[in-house]
Amino acid sequence: MKDYSINAEKTTESQQEPLLKETEVYGAHSDTSKTNLKTCFVFSNDIQKRVRNFECIFFQFLSYGAATLTALTLIFIIGNIAVQALPSLTFEYLLTSESEHMELGAGIANSIVGSLFLSLGSTILATPIAVGSAIYMKRYAKKSLFTDAFSFFVDVLSGTPSIVLGIFGLFFLVFLMRSYTGGFSLISGVIALAILILPVIERSTENAIDAVPKELEEASYALGAGRYETITKITLPYALGGILTGVVIGVGRAAEESAVVVLTAGYSQFMPEFRIGTKPENIFGLKVYPFQDLVGSLPMCVYRSFEFPSLVSPSKGFAAALVLILIVMFINTVARLIVWRRRIG
Repeated sequence: MKDYSINAEKTTESQQEPLLKETEVYGAHSDTSKTNLKTCFVFSNDIQKRVRNFECIFFQFLSYGAATLTALTLIFIIGNIAVQALPSLTFEYLLTSESEHMELGAGIANSIVGSLFLSLGSTILATPIAVGSAIYMKRYAKKSLFTDAFSFFVDVLSGTPSIVLGIFGLFFLVFLMRSYTGGFSLISGVIALAILILPVIERSTENAIDAVPKELEEASYALGAGRYETITKITLPYALGGILTGVVIGVGRAAEESAVVVLTAGYSQFMPEFRIGTKPENIFGLKVYPFQDLVGSLPMCVYRSFEFPSLVSPSKGFAAALVLILIVMFINTVARLIVWRRRIG
């Protein structure tokens, strides 16, 4: 029995030796496969990083190129206008009205003052309506078919071409309301421009009110304040920066508009003056200057200089255009400063 057991042990050891060898070989293959997988994984990660870096560099280059192209285009346009305007850009040209010269287009002071009257008057008319509408929509009105329709019509009005509003002003304000507006006049241009810029101010006011933290208003209500007190003492002061931004942008939009002004305000070579005259066609037989009188404007001045190139030097038209661009840039800069101060505060 002892000899048989020894032989059995030897037989078992001899059978286990190939199994151990196979296990060692399998383990070696497994280690090699793991190494290959790790190498492939590292290689694929490296390729993905290279692709991502290439995409970032490509789109960064594309963005810088687009921004540079836009800036160069703007510099080229303004530079070209400035070069053409320099021969006519004098203090006499800027500070005297066209009526003081024998030559057409020799002065633009009347147009500068007229543009300021149109832009400021339309803003003064549109701001209370726009701000009041935004407050009602955001703090009083409940969501309904009326509010949806109102928002829809504001969007439509903001996207309406200015020439359409100009034709409306020509038909309704200049002809149908002639006895009240005096026809082509400052008040006709102010009303038409107010309709044009009203959506701009209204949307800016809504966005400013939306930015007011709810916690401030809820704290005001918790202290016993009513809705009116909360709006006047919490909501509006906090949103004042955004509202002023919309108002300033509205002034710039009105100042640069041409189609509406041409079709409603007309043009006058004289400086606006404040007096009351007589006109039988008007209501009460009176004509209130300058509201019911023609008024000059920079867009109309530019238009006339190229409409009559034989009577007005093109250089004077470029000078009027440069002054208009500088006014609009100044207004936009003021709006940017308001936004910047609001963010810093």
